[in-house]
Amino acid sequence: MIPDPGLARASMILAIVFLGLGGVGVFFDLLAFLGSRKLLGQSSLPPPDASSWPSLLMIKPVKGIDEGAEQNFLSFVRQDYPDFRILFVAGDPMDPVVVLIERLVRQYPSRVSLKIVAEHSGANRKMNNVSRAFQGESADLILLNDSDIRVDPSYLKKIVRPLLEDSSIGMVTCLQRGTPTGGWSSRLASLMLNTEAIPQSLVAYLLFPIDFAFGPTMLIRQNVLEEAGGFSSLTEVLADDYHLGQKVVRAGYRIFLSPYMVDAQIADESFVSLWQHEIRWVRTYRNCRPVGYAFSILTRPFIFLLLGGWLGELVDRPVFWEVAIVLYLIHFGALGAIASEPVRRPFRKEDLLLFPVRELLSLVLYLGSFGSRIVWRGHLYRIRRDGTLMALDDSSRNIPFTSAQGGAP
Repeated sequence: MIPDPGLARASMILAIVFLGLGGVGVFFDLLAFLGSRKLLGQSSLPPPDASSWPSLLMIKPVKGIDEGAEQNFLSFVRQDYPDFRILFVAGDPMDPVVVLIERLVRQYPSRVSLKIVAEHSGANRKMNNVSRAFQGESADLILLNDSDIRVDPSYLKKIVRPLLEDSSIGMVTCLQRGTPTGGWSSRLASLMLNTEAIPQSLVAYLLFPIDFAFGPTMLIRQNVLEEAGGFSSLTEVLADDYHLGQKVVRAGYRIFLSPYMVDAQIADESFVSLWQHEIRWVRTYRNCRPVGYAFSILTRPFIFLLLGGWLGELVDRPVFWEVAIVLYLIHFGALGAIASEPVRRPFRKEDLLLFPVRELLSLVLYLGSFGSRIVWRGHLYRIRRDGTLMALDDSSRNIPFTSAQGGAP
């Protein structure tokens, strides 16, 4: 009990405010659940009457060997799609992943090719390499996706289908779910994707037209890519997926969020590496959507409910704890339902223990997001207010060297 009446009254008001803020977070969880129902309501089967499929060039920038890299790459090589090529793009001829890709080039010479681009004039090294490697290439559809994801053989047909049905759609994108392949750090990172990133995206999908893309899948018509400024317009920005989506919308086209979710294979890593990855993500989000990110604290109701229940205890209102517990159970249940469907990564018993740790880590990351320095693929950068990158190490070397091998011309 708080003996001072004025302090007790203030504590009561604060408890109510905190519980109210926690309730807002739970409301967002319910919106995310409705967004998942809307996403699942879309058909994801290929059109049965499609007699011909447009040609497709898949561009896959690589650096280092990701978890399950060979199986990841083979899942794309073995697509049930008649007319596609895969162009791997590396930035260093000595990168160990080059040996793996060269083996794929020998095994699938008509399907797989490799270009090595070592002229790094843009701060965004990935898009610098993609832009240079894309020169001289052509296809009806261009697909840019990440190296650490895995898909099933129907992936290409499912994401191409919306472009065949609606000419107003200029781009198709997909969410990625976390598939842990190790212990606690792997599961923590997967929980971030499955219980934070995906639910937040589902709320945006439910309430607003999608005006940005997700890096794991950016499928775009080549003519739309040209109208949007091409890959060369993205070599200085951090969030190339966000900015490319914005450019597509400004060019007068819609972005379609496919119900298909790609698998991000997540291995164990040190806490420092986990922190560097996630602080880059949250600082990127804050830079792209500063107002939305500021309010995203409300999607993490744990701390508000905890404070509301504790203050209620201090003023001898145990019912506040009961309200906090009920709201938190709804929060947990909604995220659990989303993790089960459409994410299809239901909670395991290990996740139940890590879930509150994940919530506390996300709160700390939120507080740490108000900075501008990031580490990306081993290089240090500062994010400017306009979203462009300033290299803080020797990441802009100009070493003119480009090589290519394999694949159809």
